[in-house]
Amino acid sequence: MNKVYLFISALVIFAFMTSTRGVLADTACQPIYGGGQTCVQIGNVLINKTVQNPQTGAFLDNLNINDPKFTPSSNVTFHITVTNTGGSTINKTTVKDTLPGFVSFVSGPGSFDSNTKVLTFDIGNLKAGESRTFTVAAKVADEKQLPSDQGITCVVNQVMATSDNGQQSSDNSQFCIQKPVLGETKGGLKVLPAPKVTITPPTGPEMLPLIGLIPTGLFGFLLRRRAGK
Repeated sequence: MNKVYLFISALVIFAFMTSTRGVLADTACQPIYGGGQTCVQIGNVLINKTVQNPQTGAFLDNLNINDPKFTPSSNVTFHITVTNTGGSTINKTTVKDTLPGFVSFVSGPGSFDSNTKVLTFDIGNLKAGESRTFTVAAKVADEKQLPSDQGITCVVNQVMATSDNGQQSSDNSQFCIQKPVLGETKGGLKVLPAPKVTITPPTGPEMLPLIGLIPTGLFGFLLRRRAGK
């Protein structure tokens, strides 16, 4: 009887914890190009990471391989938006933004650890329903630092927010880097290689017609001499 009671109690506790966890944080995930998922954990704090389209200037959740791409040494701008979805003020929220490979930090709030490539900053007194947006600037590595065996490299930026009550929210933002295409300008116009110019010495083939005129010239010279006599 005791065993049955303990078993039922364990089931009740498990069900309660599962249902509570579902209320506190539901997770919606979407697959992204190159593997993995972009996930947002919904709780008292919600974080969203977007990247600026290099052509239109719009901030989007992800830029996949079919979207406009960044070029080596170009600038990349991100927005991090943190929202309090609860009904009371969150006293403190800590944000940790991890930059991907082939991208270096330029500017942003808080402090940046160059060893871990993590930008950390705190948000104080985020009121119920309030959203705050922060800008992070980065720069793409130059062409020599990109993978030599591929023309397009896609990377994923990860960010996480943790509130003072222990709730966490994470998001990813993907974008792609493309090396300049050999034989094309930035405007997409074809650049033809310079024509190869071969200079033949004066005694070469182009002198053969002139050489053929030498006997004719000598014959005319002899005729003129006879006529003069």
